[in-house]
Amino acid sequence: MRRFFIELAGFAALWLGVTAPAVAASTPASLKTFLEREGFGGSQLQRRLGNHLFATTIINGRRTALMIDTGSPRTLIDWGTIEQLRLEVRNSHIPVGGIWGLKRGHYGVAHIANLVMGNCTFLDVPITVADESQINAGPGPHLDGLFGAHEMTQFGAIIDCGRQMIYVNPKGPSTATSQKLAAFLGQRGFVRIPMRWDERHHLQIDAGINGHPAKLIVETGASGTLIAEPIARSSGVSFLPLKTRVYDRDAGMIGINIGRVQELRLGDFRIPDAEVVIARIVTDVGAGLLGEEYLSWNFGIVDVGGMNLYLRHPETGSGKKR
Repeated sequence: MRRFFIELAGFAALWLGVTAPAVAASTPASLKTFLEREGFGGSQLQRRLGNHLFATTIINGRRTALMIDTGSPRTLIDWGTIEQLRLEVRNSHIPVGGIWGLKRGHYGVAHIANLVMGNCTFLDVPITVADESQINAGPGPHLDGLFGAHEMTQFGAIIDCGRQMIYVNPKGPSTATSQKLAAFLGQRGFVRIPMRWDERHHLQIDAGINGHPAKLIVETGASGTLIAEPIARSSGVSFLPLKTRVYDRDAGMIGINIGRVQELRLGDFRIPDAEVVIARIVTDVGAGLLGEEYLSWNFGIVDVGGMNLYLRHPETGSGKKR
C-alpha cells in the first residue's frame, strides 16, 4: 500500500485552542495559506531554460530532480539514474511511446522506497523506467525523470504554475476542498476549466481553435503549446514564415512550424492571437498539447485532485493576492 506523510515544524500550534477559532474564521489572503489550512504540504519548484518546472527531490537518500509532468501517466525515472540508484527493474514488455511515435525498447517497472519533495515524503512509489536522456540535451540543471500524474492523483496535487509551487495532501483528493478552491479562485478572477482523463490517462480539456472544437492535453512538461499539423490546417491557423527542424533519435528529423491562432479557446477562457508550435504528431495525442507557456502566463493552477484547470488573464485582478 502506498503511504505518505508531511513533516510539519510547528505541529504544537495546532493544539492552541485559544487562537485556532480565529485562524479558521479568517479569510486566507493567499493560495498557499488557503491550502495549508486544508492540510496540504507544499514544495517550491524551479524553472530551467526550456520552460520546464522541476522539483529538487531525494530518492532513496540520493539527491535528484524531477520535472513536474502532468502528461506523464506515471512517475518515470531515466535509465542513467536507475543505475545509480541500483533499483531492480522488470521488463513491462510495453513499447516506449512519445509524441513523435514509438521509440526503441520497452518500459521498465520498479519501486522507489521513498521519495522526498520539500516537506513531503512519498513511500513505496511505483515507477516506470525509460531512456529520458533527451530532457537533458540543452543547458540547465540535470533532470533525473518526471513526476507523473499517478502520484498527483493519489494525493490531490495542486500545481501553481505562476508561483512555481506544487501542493499535495496526505489524505488525498477532497471534493469539499476542491469546491472551496473553486470559490476561492473564482473570487480572484480565475476561470474554471473542467478536466477529464482520456483513454491513455492524460488530463484533457475541451478547447477551440479559431472556432473549431478540439481537445487538448494539459501538459506541464511541454515548454510550448503544440497543435497537430492537420488540425492546424483545417482550423485556419496562419503558418508563419519561420520553419525549423528538430532531431529525434528514433523519429529522425522533424519539421516544426510556428503558427498564429486568431482565438485559442480553453474551456470558457479565450486567448486572442495565440502563437503555437505546429508539427506532425501521433494521433493518440489528439489535437495537441496545452503547454507551460500559456499555463504560466495566465497564472495556471492545475487541480489534479479536483480535475479542474484555473486560468486568469494577467490584467485581471492584478491587485489581488493569491
